Amino acid sequence: MKIKSTNRHMVDILFTLSLFCVFAASAFIVVYIGADVYRSTVDNMNIGFNSGTALNFVSTKIRQHDESGNIRIDTLDGKTALVLEQPIGDNIFETWIYHYNGALKELFVNRENTAGLKPGAGDELVRICGFEISMPHENLISITIRSGDDVYISKLVGIRSAA
Repeated sequence: MKIKSTNRHMVDILFTLSLFCVFAASAFIVVYIGADVYRSTVDNMNIGFNSGTALNFVSTKIRQHDESGNIRIDTLDGKTALVLEQPIGDNIFETWIYHYNGALKELFVNRENTAGLKPGAGDELVRICGFEISMPHENLISITIRSGDDVYISKLVGIRSAA
């Protein structure tokens, strides 16, 4: 009879131990899945934030400089750039907004100093994968930002001074 009691006691311990192992494994899997979902959510929010911020920044800059002849599309090292002119005193300054090396860049420079303008100059605003800007119509600017996961977001900005 003593042997039966020992076997029964051993079965109870093994059952309890296996139940605990199943619970621990289940808890680990739930935590792992939750961490993966959280990581992907944060990544998507960062991508959306950077792209949305870049798009809103460029459209706000266009609206700030919306005076006759102050907005043009130009190229810098073969890539399109938005150029916004601003007279200050006797000088005319230009703000160049362009994409370079994975970032949206902004450069504020005197118009007389733009001849030797090199890509990469200026301040890095936000990290993005692509930036396209065009004027499909004389009073309309199209802005397209490409995020890290190849999602394109676009915006059309009307130029009131051209109308």
